[in-house]
Amino acid sequence: MTEAISGKLAELKARRPADPQFKKWMDQSDLWCWMYSLYRITGRRISRSTVATVLQGDFRDDIPLSDYAFAGNCREMYADMRGSLYMDADLDARMLSRWAKLITSPDTPRQDGTLFRLNNPIVYEWEFIPPHFREIGSLADGLLKSMQPVERQDDPLDAAARLHLELNRLYLFGEDTVLLSLAALFYLFMKLELPFPELSATDTEYNKMTAQYLETRDSSAFRAMLERSVFNRLDSVLDLLKQAEPEDQE
Repeated sequence: MTEAISGKLAELKARRPADPQFKKWMDQSDLWCWMYSLYRITGRRISRSTVATVLQGDFRDDIPLSDYAFAGNCREMYADMRGSLYMDADLDARMLSRWAKLITSPDTPRQDGTLFRLNNPIVYEWEFIPPHFREIGSLADGLLKSMQPVERQDDPLDAAARLHLELNRLYLFGEDTVLLSLAALFYLFMKLELPFPELSATDTEYNKMTAQYLETRDSSAFRAMLERSVFNRLDSVLDLLKQAEPEDQE
C-alpha cells in the first residue's frame, strides 16, 4: 500500500471509537459501498439512496422486489465472509462457489464441487476468449494459492487488484464472474482491515481497464482507480470521526 493510504489507515485505527454502533455503521457502510459499486460496474443504473433504502429494508413501490431479495442475499454472503474472517480463512474456490450460491442463480455443481462455468464463451465486452472450462479449476486453485495470504504480500493492495483481475481472466462463473470477483475483492479488503470503497468507475471504464489488463497484463489503470477510491473512502470516514469528536480531543 502507498504511504498515504497506510497513514490514513493507521489514523483510522487510532481514532476508531469502541462504540458498537460505530462498528455496525462501518459494516453496513462497507456493504452499501460494495453493492453500489457492483450495480454501477455491472451497468445497472441505480441511485445511492435506492441502495441505502434496499439495504434498510424500507419498501418502495418503485423498487423491484428482486433488488430486495438480492440485498438479503448480499447480507447472507457478508455474514459468511465475517465467519470466514473470524476463522482467518484464505480465499479459495469453494468459498467463491459458496457465495455464488447466495448471490446468483447457480448451475449444477461440477464434480469438484464448484460452480465454475461449463462452457467456452467469447467475452465480447473484453474482446477476450477465456481458458477452456476444463482447465479453470486447476488454474483457479493455483492462482488463489499463489496470492494468499494477501496481507503478507509485498504490496497487499496491488496483490488484491491483480487477483481480482485474474479471476476475471479465468471468467470462472461466466456472466456472473464480476459479481464474484468483486465479492473476492470485498473479502480481501476485510483481510487487509480496509473499509471497502465506492469504486470510482463506470461499467464502460471498468470493462476498458479489464480488457487492457487481459491484453497486456498491465494492472496500473485498475490499481490507480482502486487506490484513489480507497484513499477517498478513508478520508471521508476520518472526516466523519473528526466531526463527531469533542473539540478538546482534537
